[in-house]
Amino acid sequence: MNALLEARGLHIGHQGRPLVRDLHLRIEPGQCWAILGPNGAGKSTLLRVLAGLTHPSDGEILVQGTPLHTLPARARAYHLGLLLQQGNPGLHNRVLELVLAGGYARKHHWWDTPEEIATARAALDELGLTTLAGQAAETLSGGELRRAEIARLLVQDPPLALLDEPLNQLDIGQQVTVMGLLRRRFVDTRHALLLVVHDPGLARHITTHCLLLQGDGAWETGPTTELVTTQHLAPLLGHALREFDTPGGSLLAIDWAAD
Repeated sequence: MNALLEARGLHIGHQGRPLVRDLHLRIEPGQCWAILGPNGAGKSTLLRVLAGLTHPSDGEILVQGTPLHTLPARARAYHLGLLLQQGNPGLHNRVLELVLAGGYARKHHWWDTPEEIATARAALDELGLTTLAGQAAETLSGGELRRAEIARLLVQDPPLALLDEPLNQLDIGQQVTVMGLLRRRFVDTRHALLLVVHDPGLARHITTHCLLLQGDGAWETGPTTELVTTQHLAPLLGHALREFDTPGGSLLAIDWAAD
């Protein structure tokens, strides 16, 4: 069975500095991956390469067995969803139109059908944005725009969603709601997620697999339970970590007393 996405021998650099050397990555249905690493390690750059926005210096990316570079834009949008780190209202006049744009890859007509409009409104409702459907997209706050873009991703419904810091500008309650929604809509349905995150505790709690970027081209992949540990992350982040047992499971946090 073909993986949803597979990277083979991927090399990525920036201004003469290697970010990733000979990366091998395979994302299967039902998995939730985190990319962790220090600032400047290439997390966002890697996500853009995997989405096909920029090219690696070497290696190959396959999407369900097909080379990514051979897929036209509509086919890429059918297979891969992308949420960038910084939100952008784009050229859409209204929030509902922004969310409807998620259906681009599946449309065979230029108009929005009643069914498509109902699907977009349902996505807005799930993100608590029902009353903002008719509002100009450029007037949204940062957190509102983030949730509107996630609603657009739900409408797109790709097999694999790539998200760069998806919880940016969301309060704690919204973070919990959004992550629960993403897991239900992607992981629980045998789709998959690949998330760039900074919080090892979040990665520990919500992901099944992890990719650690060292920042010098080196990397490591494996189950989250094996890699998101004090032993692996303390050297990577340059700070001591502590593990806490809670009723909901163990958590990792910076040991501020040690610093």
